[in-house]
Amino acid sequence: MNSNALKRVQKWQVKTEPERVCERLRALRAEMVKNTGLMQELLVEIETRVRQVLNEAGVVTILYPFYLNFGREVFARRLRFAGQSLLIEVDVLLEKWVRRSLDRQVLERIRDEVFTLTEPAE
Repeated sequence: MNSNALKRVQKWQVKTEPERVCERLRALRAEMVKNTGLMQELLVEIETRVRQVLNEAGVVTILYPFYLNFGREVFARRLRFAGQSLLIEVDVLLEKWVRRSLDRQVLERIRDEVFTLTEPAE
């Protein structure tokens, strides 16, 4: 093994020592629990708003999980992207779910009304 690879393995071994990992997690746990709680509250709010759009659009309940998954994916993208990059990512998601036979207009309403995003400029 070359020295660079050996150094990487040694660093990995040090940072993954069970005692060290446990110590790090103990120090971060309170903040992690707080952040998880906040994210779950936001996600529940988003899901409720998606359900409102679905109710208004007359979507059959058997399709709700798929539309909710679209909403969750958009929510996750909002945490990672912004601006034009976010709009492009959401457009890709929208096309994915349209290809899976969901209604484009309902997906666009979720995008626009729940997340207040608009489609990217061409």
